[in-house]
Amino acid sequence: MNSSIAHCDASETLKNAGLAKTSQRMAVLEKLIGAPGPLTARDLLAETSQRLKINRVTIYRILASFRDGGIVREIDAGGGTAYYEMACRHNPIHPHFHCRRCDCLICMPPLTLSQTWEWLTRPTDFSVESINVHITGVCGPCREKEYCNDVASERNTR
Repeated sequence: MNSSIAHCDASETLKNAGLAKTSQRMAVLEKLIGAPGPLTARDLLAETSQRLKINRVTIYRILASFRDGGIVREIDAGGGTAYYEMACRHNPIHPHFHCRRCDCLICMPPLTLSQTWEWLTRPTDFSVESINVHITGVCGPCREKEYCNDVASERNTR
């Protein structure tokens, strides 16, 4: 996620989406605005329940209202886990890398304007409403751990 995303104002964002400013919505939105990457509902519950009375159902309802209001993007990482990130001018649409080992979701650089324009201006039968690029593999730390385990295993079999 773009580090300049912290420039979004939670109160103004809720107002523009037509949502009432509640302490629970503010807490969830502030966590999303300040997050270095996409968060799950579980992440948001863990981060907000320590200082607020909030439960899992409330988190999901808030996230659904944010998604429907165009405040956040919901990213399906497969396996039933959804991640959420800000959908604002500070955080343009971009691809994500999902590590199948540790289940982390990493933001990748967005497409350049020329790449996006080239893709969008092709003659097609459809109109683009959203773009979701999802790349799955193994992240560097997990790959390194796997390599270390393979080397140790080879030593033990000699």
